[in-house]
Amino acid sequence: MLLINRANELMDENRLREAEFMFKAVLKENNRNGAALFGLGRLCIQLDDYDSAIYYLRRACENLPRQLEPLFTLAHCFIQVGSPVDAKTVLEYTLNVAQHSARAHYELGQFYLDYGFIGQAKTIFTQGITCQNEEVTPYIFRELVQLASTSSLPSFIAPLEKLLEEYDDKRLNIVTYYALGKCHHRLGHYDQAFTYFKLANSTQLRYCDFRTKDMLPLFEQIKQHFDSDFFKKPTDRVTTTFTPTFIIGLPRTGSTLLEQMLVQHSCIGSIGESTALSDKIVPYLMKRSEAPFPYCFSNLSTSSSDYCRSLYIDEIKKQRVPDEVVINKLPANFQNIGMIYRLFPDARFIHLTRDFGATAWSVYSNHFDADEPYFCSLSEFKLYAEAEIDLMAHFEKCIPKNILTLGYESLIAQPEKTINRVLRFLGQDYEPECMEYYEDHRPVATLSKAQVRKPISKAPLTSWQHYKKDMIELLNEEQTDQNEQTNQVSP
Repeated sequence: MLLINRANELMDENRLREAEFMFKAVLKENNRNGAALFGLGRLCIQLDDYDSAIYYLRRACENLPRQLEPLFTLAHCFIQVGSPVDAKTVLEYTLNVAQHSARAHYELGQFYLDYGFIGQAKTIFTQGITCQNEEVTPYIFRELVQLASTSSLPSFIAPLEKLLEEYDDKRLNIVTYYALGKCHHRLGHYDQAFTYFKLANSTQLRYCDFRTKDMLPLFEQIKQHFDSDFFKKPTDRVTTTFTPTFIIGLPRTGSTLLEQMLVQHSCIGSIGESTALSDKIVPYLMKRSEAPFPYCFSNLSTSSSDYCRSLYIDEIKKQRVPDEVVINKLPANFQNIGMIYRLFPDARFIHLTRDFGATAWSVYSNHFDADEPYFCSLSEFKLYAEAEIDLMAHFEKCIPKNILTLGYESLIAQPEKTINRVLRFLGQDYEPECMEYYEDHRPVATLSKAQVRKPISKAPLTSWQHYKKDMIELLNEEQTDQNEQTNQVSP
């Protein structure tokens, strides 16, 4: 057991080869040691070797029959290799052997939700809240209050309020606040809803270890480095079998809906919100040049450019996306436009915009796991939105032919006409299947996973108006607090 503990410590320290040696040493003594097999499975996941991970995790599940974590991890691996049927089998088996586990209900319910089986997800989540409370219970409620019928919502309020008394964990309270906010919103109790959303956001903001103003120098550096002269320089002759396409902009501006409509096209695929650019390409260039982003892109050699392209293409191959147009819908890639253009001069950028009030409220009333200030403060989001608008105006002047700006309101009001426009920008003919997006069962893992399983609704255009007065007051209050804090630290 000491070797297993030490191997797990080494894996936490990213000393993977040493951890692997120890796990295998244990298996030499006993090739049925479930903990060692589970450890090797998790290690292979970190190495992106999912086939090997599945092999070890299957054996771990056989030798750890009463433990659920290996089963959940095995299901995750099946999803990663594109085998949702196997993942579903594992999760349904897990629930069958652990019928009183809230976690088992949550994992299966999330699977159904991700793949568009909304009725099954609702059933499983409803069963899940009857189990003994676990850490996932607030998360089950968070999903259920958005799926359940309005008539059933009043019965959720008391159990949610009780959860706030039961948990000392502020993180779980944040999720519960959001669930109560959504519940009251759907019931038309807008004052109560705003109170809970405000509690959720103010609590989460305390976990943020930076502020949006700390990002502003980076945005200025991006503009200065990727200036008009940069874009006038000759680019490499790049030949690819696909058109790299990026849906960019602020969060909650319709990227999931647009992606879901576009991937119904026979020539368009997606790698979701891939972070390959920031997680793989930027670290490689920073190490090679010993300079931070964006300066690591100075004097980029042809061989380094080719290697960076291969890293991105490998991500597409790993996700088995063979289409003519390959979408990356990570909204924050607007910061990477200069880098992307240098690697892929024919890249296409679809810049989504939306009314600020509607966007700000959608962000404020939804739970983002990431501790980033613009997700949990109206004033922080306003600053982030202004920086995004400024940076996009810069890039649109530099490479206007590569950027299509698209309003969320247009997508909602005239979906067929708008999609036609996007397809022309991507060099594709219109296909009517794009309008039948809500019948598709491809996985969707964003906050809009339930909404994109329904026909287009115009409700998001106006529902935020219930909170307009409160938002203005809160925004003024937050900005006053920020100004006072700034004055206090000023010499």
